[in-house]
Amino acid sequence: MARAGRISDQLPASPAPLALPPEVVELLNQPLDPKLVARRKGPKGSGLVAFIEGFRAIDQANRIFGHGNWGGEVVGDIRYQQLQLGGEPHEAIGMYWATVRVSVVGCEPRSDVGCGFASEPTVEAHDTAIKAAVTDALKRALRQWGPQFGNSLYDRASPTRLSSARELSDLRSAVLALGAALGLDENSTRKHAAAKAGKQFNSLTPADLAGLLRVMAEAVTKRQKAA
Repeated sequence: MARAGRISDQLPASPAPLALPPEVVELLNQPLDPKLVARRKGPKGSGLVAFIEGFRAIDQANRIFGHGNWGGEVVGDIRYQQLQLGGEPHEAIGMYWATVRVSVVGCEPRSDVGCGFASEPTVEAHDTAIKAAVTDALKRALRQWGPQFGNSLYDRASPTRLSSARELSDLRSAVLALGAALGLDENSTRKHAAAKAGKQFNSLTPADLAGLLRVMAEAVTKRQKAA
């Protein structure tokens, strides 16, 4: 009679841990080429804001990860919230937000939420805002792979980072808009966000606001699905 094998011999082999190729890791660790950085005016003359355009981020992903080795997909529905904060008309009439998950061969997927603002009550403005929300989410997800996707632009000590005023303004507006979607007025939303983060609302960093945005977007989505 054949002798029974060890239990460990009978178990299926564990899958190999995910890992990016060394040449990809080397590329990711390189500093961002300044030629890839675009600049735009911040709100109300607050100076210039450094950022990477959507097509640049896609080109970077194709160059670093390789064609066919990565991809992005919208997770769930693209949501919309009309804006009128604090009783005064907002500079944008509405906000779209979307979640995009980016998958890369060799590592776990990364997701993030992006926003797009409609400035006029036209089909074109809303179409542009929807696309902007998806592109923003894609860029924010890719940013988690480091400086090659503009993450260094959010480092206050980085010489290439000119200002985060535009991003702060957009993220604050997004958080307030989602608060309104949850039935909170502006003051209550500010207090809730401050309590959640443990600091004053106006002191919240882009990372703080982005984290709140993800949580609130999920809450709004659950509420809308339950309605």
